[in-house]
Amino acid sequence: MNHRSTFTGITVRDRVTTITAIADEVKRFTNGGGHNFSAQFRSPGHVALLRATGGLLSRRRGQTELSIALAVMAGITPAITICEMFDDETGLALGKEDAREYGRRQGLVFVEGSEVEKAWGSFEKAGCI
Repeated sequence: MNHRSTFTGITVRDRVTTITAIADEVKRFTNGGGHNFSAQFRSPGHVALLRATGGLLSRRRGQTELSIALAVMAGITPAITICEMFDDETGLALGKEDAREYGRRQGLVFVEGSEVEKAWGSFEKAGCI
């Protein structure tokens, strides 16, 4: 998917434009506004769209559902960008412990899927959804 205002969709600027516009479209739609997705976006493109399954974590516990559950609990628009972290030296995906260490060095919070699931269970029990 690429936003229609982008050129190739490959550059960081083009991807940011597309991702921001998708989030705006999701926000408008979830707040009761209409949408005209095809007027704003073209396919194929360089931003892959993932859709969480209905029922979120009660039906599937994938990265998409975990991310959307986290957004719902945070009270933000449920449009999340998922990126894989790569090692600077090898170009390979970081393992969990390397990603955790990167987060520690950068002052970022590392959250396990099991932590999101536990919080989601409490969120559901409290009747927040």
